[in-house]
Amino acid sequence: KVNPSQSESAATESKAQASVNPDYVIREGDTVHVSVFNEPELSISGRVGRDGTLQCPLIGLIRIGGLSQLSASRLIGTAYQKDFLVNPEVNLYVAQFSVQRVTVLGQVQKPGALELPSEKRLTILQVLGMAGGPTRIANLKKVLVKRLVNGRQETTKVDVNGMISGSDNELFYV
Repeated sequence: KVNPSQSESAATESKAQASVNPDYVIREGDTVHVSVFNEPELSISGRVGRDGTLQCPLIGLIRIGGLSQLSASRLIGTAYQKDFLVNPEVNLYVAQFSVQRVTVLGQVQKPGALELPSEKRLTILQVLGMAGGPTRIANLKKVLVKRLVNGRQETTKVDVNGMISGSDNELFYV
C-alpha cells in the first residue's frame, strides 16, 4: 500500500530533478542524493562540504564541487568501479540547493542583500531588476562587480547600458 504523503514527496522530488538545469554546477552547501543501482547500502544523502567534497561509503571523500550532476555521478561511478563494483550505475541529483546571496550597493532603488534562486544563473540585468532597478543618476556604463574567486577578490567593470541597448551582445552572469 502506498502512503499518499510518500507518493507526493516522490512526485515533488522527481519534478525538482527534472527542472534542474543540466548545466547546474554543484557547490558547497548543496544537499545531494546518490544511489547505486542494486546496491542500496551505498545510497546516501549528504551536504557538499566547504572543500567541495562528499563522503561516500567505501570510497570516502570525493570532490564533486564544481561539477555538473552528470559529471559527478560519473566520477563516483568510476571510483566505485576502480576497486569495488563492475559497471556501477550511479544516479546523483541535487535534493536541496544552497542559498546564494549577493549584495547590490550603489545607485539602485533597493540596495542590500538579495537571495538568488540557486538552480539557475541570473544575468546582471536580472539582479539589477531584483534590486528595483537603477536610480536616475546611476552610471550604467561602469558597473563594478566584485566577487571571490579561489579566495581572491576579482573586480570586473560591466557596461550594462551596452547590454540594454544591444550594442554589447554578451550577457554577464552573476
